[in-house]
Amino acid sequence: MSSFKRFDASGRSYRHIGAVLGVLLGFGAPLGAILFRPILAGEMSYEWIRQDIIRYVDFYVYMAFSTPLVFGLFGAYLGYLNDEIQCQKTSLENINTLLKDQSMTDDATGLYNHRHLMEVIEKELMRAKRYSRFLSGMMVDVDDFKSINDYYGHLIGDSVLREMAAILKNDVRKVDLVGRYGGDEFVVLLPETSGELARNVANRIQKDVRQYRFKTLRDYISVSVSIGVVHFSDVKAFDKLLFVEKLDEAMYKAKSMGKDRIHSE
Repeated sequence: MSSFKRFDASGRSYRHIGAVLGVLLGFGAPLGAILFRPILAGEMSYEWIRQDIIRYVDFYVYMAFSTPLVFGLFGAYLGYLNDEIQCQKTSLENINTLLKDQSMTDDATGLYNHRHLMEVIEKELMRAKRYSRFLSGMMVDVDDFKSINDYYGHLIGDSVLREMAAILKNDVRKVDLVGRYGGDEFVVLLPETSGELARNVANRIQKDVRQYRFKTLRDYISVSVSIGVVHFSDVKAFDKLLFVEKLDEAMYKAKSMGKDRIHSE
């Protein structure tokens, strides 16, 4: 009897039995616990059953409506965070690309700057050595550039350099590389190019520069260049410094011939 009282007083075992009966009869465990617990416990208060059913229905209605809303809001917030992260990632990628371009590019001409040009020369020499390929190069110097700066000013001097860079880029192939070595000197790399073809490129550059009229604040001026061309059939004995030194020597030989000249080796 005392055991029955403990069983009856808690009501929990009746609820568990009711849940099992609900599953067996197909009502489901929650509804079975509500319906059968008072019957098993001898509590046939219909008001109690009604209130319990109401609480059950209210709970599941609340869950049915609130859960999608909560998860919907949470999903929207996650979507917002993802968009923000993607925007930040894109911004960082753009900044990194800009910084990389700035570290490689000469401000005045938009060509490779001296530091990156030397890196490119080193890479091309390594590639030519590895695959036993020949390589040609040239150094282009703007004749009397100091006089242009002194007479017209540095803004016009920078403008001349920009237009000269555009001519050089236009007169070479896409695989060729053009950089500003420093001051009024430019270096052109011609991978896998024979000496004859390199000389033809130099002639084309010389001709286009002669025909071009460089704009100043008052009028247009003509400019000439001295070009040193070197063909390397075997680059094994050269590093980047010796390579540039050979180009420089060829360019000065052209300039010593009276300017507006091409010297090739």
